[in-house]
Amino acid sequence: MYSKIAINNVKKSFKDYTIYFLTIAFAVCIFYSFNSIESQKAILDINKSQEEYMTLVTTLISYVSVFVSFILGGLILYANNFLIKKRKKELGIYMTLGMGKAKISSILLIETSIVGILSLIAGLVLGVVVSQGLSLFTAKLFDVGMTEFKFIVSGSAILKTVLYFTLIFGVLMIFNTRIISKYKLIDMLTAERKSEDIKIKNQ
Repeated sequence: MYSKIAINNVKKSFKDYTIYFLTIAFAVCIFYSFNSIESQKAILDINKSQEEYMTLVTTLISYVSVFVSFILGGLILYANNFLIKKRKKELGIYMTLGMGKAKISSILLIETSIVGILSLIAGLVLGVVVSQGLSLFTAKLFDVGMTEFKFIVSGSAILKTVLYFTLIFGVLMIFNTRIISKYKLIDMLTAERKSEDIKIKNQ
């Protein structure tokens, strides 16, 4: 039952979820691309000194990717928070129909999982494609040739990406549960009216 409601909600809020979907897919693509650079060495015709330099650059990029991951995580949390606030009235209506906060949280959990899995798959596919261009860029950066062009899929980068974004989705689910538990019914039902009042005052 909850799965059916969640799927219908995703379809109904397709426009809102598109922004959320694209945000996560873009984040996944960037994260995978950063972490796949190590695998690009396999197709580059580099000498020992170039390999040492590339190892240094790869290590540096891995540190940068940690920093980038925090930024992307914050961006996803912001997009998620924006989406929840926009749906306050809808969630309030569920409560007036007798649905408890725990059940609402379960629906949001399923919705987050659906969008999360789809965006993770899309982001990984896009990331694999982008990383092929990255291998050409790496070859040009180090002024080296390529032994032969191979379509490389980095298993370690996929594993890192899946683990990281699974952690992010776990945080989102906890975050959503806490938000719903703090919301009051009256605030949820009047959220849309309050936002309209603010718009009128700003005009």
